[in-house]
Amino acid sequence: MKFVLNILKAFLINFLFIGIIHAATLCPSISPKSAGSSAPEQVEAILNDVVCAFIDLNSNNNGSMKSTMNLTKKKIIPYIDLEHSTELALGNYWSQLDNRQRKIFERDIKNSLINDYVGILSEINQWEDINIKVDDQYSQNGNTARVKVSISLDDDASANATVTLKLINKERWKLYDLEYQSISILDIEKIGYDSKIKRQGIEKLVEKMLSKS
Repeated sequence: MKFVLNILKAFLINFLFIGIIHAATLCPSISPKSAGSSAPEQVEAILNDVVCAFIDLNSNNNGSMKSTMNLTKKKIIPYIDLEHSTELALGNYWSQLDNRQRKIFERDIKNSLINDYVGILSEINQWEDINIKVDDQYSQNGNTARVKVSISLDDDASANATVTLKLINKERWKLYDLEYQSISILDIEKIGYDSKIKRQGIEKLVEKMLSKS
């Protein structure tokens, strides 16, 4: 189970069907640009595109930390709406920020996701055994949607979990949050930022983030 939870965390940089279970070995995957426009179709295409990219990386014995980080920036980050995620994570503080400060917080979330989970991704060597099942019975409200995804491993019946991916459509569907057993990654980020801002103030927190860049 720990392995599967690490996969889930990694896919929300983090960034991952009542339908057929698609083994990750069915590569090459369909590009999200060529897939259907519904939220489940886009989720399936995005996740399989990511998994196939990591299968290819590991098959070339190039799963180093640096290579994994480069692939993460290329294959995962573009599928995440960082601006929307940052706005939700900051809550009421968002309206107090100017455009420059908003970009600094957005970069902080991106760097946090990369730094937290690239190490996990680089240690995974079972990409070929991952099965992804996207539930096509999804909910949509305007330009946002919630899609349930089940992930399992071929050789471990106990290693399975279901998460809800939250997406927003601004010209195309992008991920902005992941929920597991009613726990949202953005809720965790929101608690963290709220605590830091109350303790340090927005200006000092921004300065601290800039000093780390």
